[in-house]
Amino acid sequence: MDTKTDLNRRLTQMYADKNSPVNTRLNELGKIPLRSRPSRRWLLSLLVAPGVLAFSAIAGPADPVGQLRSEVDQVLALAYSGQSSETLAERVRPLLEKDFSFDLVTRQAIGPGWRQFTAGEQQKVTDLFSRLVIRIYAARVVGTQRPNITYGKTVTLAGDRCEIPTRVTAPNGEPYAVVYRLINLSGGWRIYDVLIEGVSFVANYRAQFDDLVRRGGAAAVIKTLEAKLAEPINPNS
Repeated sequence: MDTKTDLNRRLTQMYADKNSPVNTRLNELGKIPLRSRPSRRWLLSLLVAPGVLAFSAIAGPADPVGQLRSEVDQVLALAYSGQSSETLAERVRPLLEKDFSFDLVTRQAIGPGWRQFTAGEQQKVTDLFSRLVIRIYAARVVGTQRPNITYGKTVTLAGDRCEIPTRVTAPNGEPYAVVYRLINLSGGWRIYDVLIEGVSFVANYRAQFDDLVRRGGAAAVIKTLEAKLAEPINPNS
């Protein structure tokens, strides 16, 4: 079974039941008020995420922390290379599109309503959402300095899932916690959520998309994403 088929099967199982522990927890996290925090924290989590996703090209479940550290160093080297910030979105796009499972993250962010979308709508939403994330990522990285990242021990969540706690300290900034949750698909580790100071990346978007899906389904989600992409990017949004 290939990775994408395996991924779709697991996602279907995870979100088939609206009252499942996964959906219940995501909904609870989505209700947590977003605390005041440096605007670049979500960026730094996304910056590190592609390194995690590249695990599939290296090996399986042994020493995920060591693999994470190595891949993070490569991603940070690209992001803080000193090249023009105006071209950053174009430079990071191939890396993010190759390593970041936007289909998985998008499906989790939409939640059970994803099953109501046609295949074409799912592809459209995934494309728009990935473009938005990349644009915000590129805008927020401007002017930042390379952070220092320390890694904790891997915590096993299930036979095929784990999480890796890290602590990120940006120059002249307070340290904050970032936790990466990974699932082992077809022998490779893939990220499926990132928690910043206890706030889930997936649940944050789930809270925004839930009402759109209820009111207008895929059309409402697509319209909102297209409108956001048409606006000038606000680095602090």
